[in-house]
Order: sequence, then structure tokens, then C-alpha cells
Amino acid sequence: MTNGKPEVFKERREIDDEKKSVTFRGLEGHMMEQLKVYDVIFEFIPKLKDGCVCKITMIWEKRNDEFPEPSSYMKLVKSMVADMDDHVLKA
Repeated sequence: MTNGKPEVFKERREIDDEKKSVTFRGLEGHMMEQLKVYDVIFEFIPKLKDGCVCKITMIWEKRNDEFPEPSSYMKLVKSMVADMDDHVLKA
């Protein structure tokens, strides 16, 4: 849900064990009507014996310059990360 409106989003998840990363690649849905490319990459970087850092990279390309920046989708990813962080800290 973005801007209070439900949306459809079809993605492909690509897992790279060697790089310790997961990529969510946008395929279809509301978001892809405005974007040619939408990828969110989560890369897990070991730091200590019991921990790691998660680096998040968002890659997008608008279909044309008239479409706005995907700020609502950036906020959605930020919210998801905060939820994951809360869940991990409570575990």
C-alpha cells in the first residue's frame, strides 16, 4: 500500500548465496506502469560473530521524465526495514 491506496506488485526474487544478497526485481503491477526498472537489493555484510549489516540499494528507471520520483516506494522500503529491525531486535 502506498499513499493509502492498495496496489498490486509482482516481483521475482533472486538469491545470491556467494554475495549474501537478495534482489527483489519488479515485473508487473501499478509501480511498473511508471517505471521501466525497479530493483531493491538487500546485501548482508558479516561484521561480528553474531551480527551483520544490511546494505539496501534501490535502482529504478522511470518510463519518462514526466513521472515523479518513486518516493512513496522508497518510504515503503524504509518502513519494511524498520519492521524487520524491530522483529530482529525482539528475537
